[in-house]
Amino acid sequence: MKIAILGGTGSIGEGFALRWADKHDIKICSREVYKAVKAVDEYKKMLSEKRLYCCGMGGCMNEAGIRDADVVVLSVPYDGVKALLKNLLPYFNEQIVISLVVPMKKNDWYEYTPPKQGSAALEIQEILPKSVKVVSAYHNVSAKKLARLELRLDYDVVVCGDDADAKGTVMKLTKDIKTLHPLDGGGLASSYMIESLTPFLLNLAIRNGFSDLGVKFV
Repeated sequence: MKIAILGGTGSIGEGFALRWADKHDIKICSREVYKAVKAVDEYKKMLSEKRLYCCGMGGCMNEAGIRDADVVVLSVPYDGVKALLKNLLPYFNEQIVISLVVPMKKNDWYEYTPPKQGSAALEIQEILPKSVKVVSAYHNVSAKKLARLELRLDYDVVVCGDDADAKGTVMKLTKDIKTLHPLDGGGLASSYMIESLTPFLLNLAIRNGFSDLGVKFV
């Protein structure tokens, strides 16, 4: 499968690239191609040092990565996602778009600040062409732990979406990362509940001296 990671040079993008590299063709995407290429060199070196197989990985501009992708991962901050997607609209057609985006702000504590649509996922769906299938997932996976390949991630991942096939694809991608457990969270309208867990977990970690919290339902 061809996966384009927007924000692939960031910490969460790095983790997905490394974890999926043995099974999928990964494109690390950026507005500045040299940053994408530099990140790919670093990721390939990390995989080589651990003697891990890389199916295929390259760096490119956002436009090039989206155009040929089956799946586009949005691992970018909420503040910039609307402008980014509007600029890239001509390159979207029938891809699956995975939203990790969480609208929140920090004053004394982190606060969930959803848009009028109710969640970032619903706002993203409104921006993109109707042929694009938006799925929300991975909001509460630790970026630091995801990038540490020696760690087993015993997390649950709630996946929300309106298209059953697209949701199934994302659940399969989740299983490709060993010990991540996908759970069907219902339609895209349910995304707000999972998005809002992110600021809650950050506040919980601060109050109790934890770091890199994830979610496990028992």
